[in-house]
Parts: sequence; C-alpha cells; structure tokens
Amino acid sequence: MAASLPDSYRRLAQYAARFAAGETVYEQGSVPGRCYVVLRGNIDFEVVNETGETEVVASAQEGELIGHVAAFTGRPTSATARAKDPVILLAVPVQELVTAFREAPELAIQLIHAFADAQAGPVPWRFPAVEDAAVDAAVVAEPGSDTDISTAAHASGASLPVVGDFDPTFFFVDSIECPVSHTVFDYLRVRTSAVRPISRDSDFFIRYRSLDPTYYSIIVCPTCGYAAYREDFDDVTEEECVALRAAAPERQSDLVSNVAGVRSTDDTEHVVRLALACYARRRPNERRRAALLHRLAWIERERGNEAAELGLLSEARDTYRLAFERDTNISDEGAMRAAYLIGDLTLRLGDAVQAARWFEITTRSPEARNQSGLVRMARDRLYDAHLLITEAAGRRSA
Repeated sequence: MAASLPDSYRRLAQYAARFAAGETVYEQGSVPGRCYVVLRGNIDFEVVNETGETEVVASAQEGELIGHVAAFTGRPTSATARAKDPVILLAVPVQELVTAFREAPELAIQLIHAFADAQAGPVPWRFPAVEDAAVDAAVVAEPGSDTDISTAAHASGASLPVVGDFDPTFFFVDSIECPVSHTVFDYLRVRTSAVRPISRDSDFFIRYRSLDPTYYSIIVCPTCGYAAYREDFDDVTEEECVALRAAAPERQSDLVSNVAGVRSTDDTEHVVRLALACYARRRPNERRRAALLHRLAWIERERGNEAAELGLLSEARDTYRLAFERDTNISDEGAMRAAYLIGDLTLRLGDAVQAARWFEITTRSPEARNQSGLVRMARDRLYDAHLLITEAAGRRSA
C-alpha cells in the first residue's frame, strides 16, 4: 500500500465515508446505489446459515471492491457488509462513476478487471491508503445515506415468481436455476437484520422472536420438487440429475404451491422431507441426512410431540455417528461438532455413560483450541452426564 494519497484520489475524497466498527454498510438483499472501495480497515460479509445463525463467510481488505456486482446488475446482495473495525470507504454513486473515472482512471481499470475475469486473481496494484487529513477535509457521507435501493428493484426476468405475499422487512427475493428441471424461479431469503434469537438449546435448536430463518434454509424447485440446501443446490452431477429427474413425478404428486414463499411449520416439515428424498438420490452424505433428521426433531419439539422428537433424535444421533466414523471428507471442525451432537442427543435419549464418552472425545478434538465455545458446551454437558451417572449409582446402592 502506498504511503500517501495521489492527487487523483484526493479529488475523489468527496465520496469518502466513515463507518464505525460493527456498523452496516449495506444489508443482505439490498441493491447498493454505490460502488465501494475499502480504503482503510476490513469488511466482514454475513449471511444467515443453514442452522439459522448469522455467520461471517468472507471479508474484504484495503483496496478491494465491494457491492459493485449488485450495483451494476440490480441483483440483491447475497450478504450483509459490516465494518469489522473502523473503516473508511470510497462510496461512489453509480450515476457519478463517469465523473469519478475522469478523476481516477484506476477505478475504471479495477472495475473492468473485476467484471472481465473474477478468477484472474488480484490486480498488481491496490488503492493507496487514505491519509486522515485528506478524508477529514472531504465531505464525508453519512453511513447508509443514499446507499440502498429497495429490493423491489430486483428484476426477476422470466423466472417464476414467489407465490403469496411476504414482509420485505424480513425477506428479500433471490432467483436461481434448478439444475434438474432448468426452471428459473424466485425464492425468499431471510435478511440478517430480521434474525432475532431468544434462546438456544444445547443441541443448537434456536428459538426466535419473530420468524425462524431455518424454515428457509432449503431451496425447492416449484416445478420438479428438487430440494437442497442453498450451499449445494447446484452442485449436482449429471448422474445425480438423471436420478432426480426419474423421481420427479413422485415429488410433484404432493408438492405444495408455496414452497418458495412464506412457510408454516407444516410446510417446513414437507420441505425437509423433500430434501431427505433428494439427498437419498445423490452421492452419500450422512452429515446432510443427520442434519435434516435433526431438523425434523426440532419441528416436533416446537409442536410439543416428545415421542416423535425422541424417535427422530435417535435416527439423527445414529446418522451423525455414521458421518463421524465413515466420512473421509469430514473436517476436524465438522468431526468435533458431530461428536458433540452425538453426545448431546445420546444424553437426551437417556444414556449418560455413552454421552460422557462422546463429550470427552469432543474436548480432545484437534480443533478444541479453535472452538473454545463448543468445548465449554461439551464440558457443561459432561457435568450434566456425570450428575446423572452419580444419581443412578445412588439409586442402585439404596
């Protein structure tokens, strides 16, 4: 990074904007009306993951562009951009880019590079650091001012629209092409700003103040009923597509009309069972199957159906164990999480001795040093297991 700001960049200082650590630059699902360059600090990108938690999935450092794809294409952003630390951005309104290009042709070069070949790697130069004096002398934009265009600007083109009304403060519309039927359709995604957790159970089931984002973690094609998590929705081989197409009539026979729209608890159960059927047609993935069975158990917990919940927890526990023991692709972090869940579900099913064994495996994981929160949870549940073992021993001796 250069030590000072060249004259061409100083003339762009009128577009500089400061954001305090933790401030939102733009929300997931918005269409920024500006093209941003990180001049100082770091930006984190947050999404709602499949377990309903807000997760940092990427970051941008000094000199990198952000928000430019959404600003130029009109498609909603896939993540919330948040300042990781005090940040200074160059926030150029799209309608003023021509003027900015005249002042700083380097900006045009970086944009051309970004759109021409995203896989080509970084350009051999970056935007130089902004001196505080240059920014302080500029007209600094207020964070969030004139940076977003309503999600209504999203043009779905020829895609099938979402059926039914929805609250745009909770959701935004995205679109995707089904790899099985090649249908392009819109579907709802939950805004990170709408996620309001109230409590979390020891097996990661979260209760929310308004809507449950895990209801929307699975995408379903409204034409053929193909269902999968967003992370691997289009990661299917041709052989898998053939198998999924062959089973399409079975899925279509009971496909509800609003699979891409607002979902009730019953709708979500239907969607999860569709996903189970689809993953069964794909290459073996015990981790996915375990998570889906676990999700069905949470639904029964919401309903207060303890017998059905315990049956599903037993299936999920056994499937997590298969993943732990047989999945050669599982990471150390994934194996640690699986071991913890095996222990937690085993304890919920009444076997404290075996549960304690799995909690001890969790605390001895190679990832334990990097997963201190999960280690604390495992130790707490290990204490619970030991209490139950002691109580059982006392009853036997009485």
